[in-house]
Amino acid sequence: MSDEIVKLNRDFLGKEYSTEPQIVEPESIRQYALATNERNSRYLSAESDAELVPSPLYPVVFLPPILDQLVEDSEEMDLNILRVVHAGHKMSWRETIRPGDQIHTTTKIINMEQRGVNDILDMLIHCKREETTVVEMEFRFLVRGKKVTKDGKPKGSAQVIERGKVLAKKTTVVTDDQGIRYAEASGDHNPIHISDEIARSVGLPSAILQGLCTMAFASQVLVDELLDGDPSRLKSMEVRFSKPLLMDQILTTEVYDAGIKDDGTHVVHFESRDANDVPVLVRGEAEFVE
Repeated sequence: MSDEIVKLNRDFLGKEYSTEPQIVEPESIRQYALATNERNSRYLSAESDAELVPSPLYPVVFLPPILDQLVEDSEEMDLNILRVVHAGHKMSWRETIRPGDQIHTTTKIINMEQRGVNDILDMLIHCKREETTVVEMEFRFLVRGKKVTKDGKPKGSAQVIERGKVLAKKTTVVTDDQGIRYAEASGDHNPIHISDEIARSVGLPSAILQGLCTMAFASQVLVDELLDGDPSRLKSMEVRFSKPLLMDQILTTEVYDAGIKDDGTHVVHFESRDANDVPVLVRGEAEFVE
């Protein structure tokens, strides 16, 4: 059987997208927190709406208008949306977002490259209050080709994490409706996260959880277990999504010490595993202030 190779249109390398300002509503902050099973009162029940702060992954709610523009270009770009998976994500927090802020988002396609039968697309994203960047993101898509080994099974690769002293370990219950709840709060309505039928049509076992929801669960472990519930101490966080996470199971995240930098910033590594002890988030790294 021959390989089916994906090749994106390189004419789109360097293309930029932008959105109109989006107002941060208190209810939006609460809904995103609830969709990611948060219990931190800072996101849910501050003394007043003005004192609410968003959970770390909340800024991804600004992405759907950008992704809609990408979908509009998908035919010309040779981008099959149903074969796209979120391969990696990094977030760097510069300032705290507050209710009433008007956030506009700019994005640039900064890389397209072949990886075997797959293609990689990298985007650099800035969420801004006026001209000030409050959050920066690096967003990696993988467009899946097809690779079959001699035994007929998909080819995979091993992932390795550097392990220091265990600082925290926590389990999270992924509900059977988690993908639907997250879609409503985040705006990520890709049908592979909502419909088992559509997910199976593109080779997945069933609907898979949005990668950013899985990342939000990991951020919850960092904030609640290491940062006394204060998300403003978290400065950066990045992951690779190594395997789709299915609904209705237990996710376990383990955090490992990676030392303190010269400027006093604490670095940790982390990994999240599904109910079968298979890694779904790998190469996790976060930095926070003591």
